[in-house]
Amino acid sequence: MATLIQDDLRQLGMGVQVVPLEFRSLLDRVTQTKQYDACVLGLASFDADPNSDINVWLSSGGMHLWNPSQARPGTAWETEIDRLMEQQLAASTYEQRKKLYDRVQEILAEEQPMIFLASPDILVGAKNSVGNFHPAVLEPYVLWNVEQLYFKNTSGNARQ
Repeated sequence: MATLIQDDLRQLGMGVQVVPLEFRSLLDRVTQTKQYDACVLGLASFDADPNSDINVWLSSGGMHLWNPSQARPGTAWETEIDRLMEQQLAASTYEQRKKLYDRVQEILAEEQPMIFLASPDILVGAKNSVGNFHPAVLEPYVLWNVEQLYFKNTSGNARQ
């Protein structure tokens, strides 16, 4: 992926040097020495709740990759994200949390501290005899509603 990006940027007149690193060395450079201009790094979360990735979104977080572990937010928009993330932690309803986190996502889209390059294309399937089969977008893709799945018998009646 880094080589493809390097080639795309070369075509735009930018010279980019790709330095492949072993994963632990990459993490040390990004989170400790901060000796890099950009990196290609996969962050994966299998939880729809933004709190599982709070160390990425808060400016004080160790995985806040565009400026990790800040003592205080370096920009006004990071200050706003910190405030919104703190508010959604204490929100009492789903609707309140969603509204706050939607605003976080708007800020991230406007400021682009990270460029999201890839998203998985997940394919799942089941036989026609499996009833109530509704794949999800997050893991577990197929068995999230396992207690609601059933086998249909040949007469069309459900078997639990």
